[in-house]
Amino acid sequence: MSFLLDPPALVGIGVLLDRYVGSPVRRARLAAGVVIAFLTASTLLYLDVLPWWFTDEDGPEWMLNSGLDTEVTRQPGTDVLAVVMFAAYPLWMKLGLELCRD
Repeated sequence: MSFLLDPPALVGIGVLLDRYVGSPVRRARLAAGVVIAFLTASTLLYLDVLPWWFTDEDGPEWMLNSGLDTEVTRQPGTDVLAVVMFAAYPLWMKLGLELCRD
């Protein structure tokens, strides 16, 4: 869960759902569930409610830097960026669902 890893993961999951889930209703429900799960976990990480347990970085550092040594820290400007990124999560899923359609 990070701003660098979440978009390609959501697109990839969308492609898999589109390819392997036949029922449009079931596909939509699964897609919504995945987006809600990503939004919940990522928001809680960004707000430092959940700890990031794989490295010694805190949640906001991990969400912003994805383990890279960029030294971006949480500030008002990055909070605005985070809101924009979170708002785009459903769009990433929709892109994945639409990517392989004829």
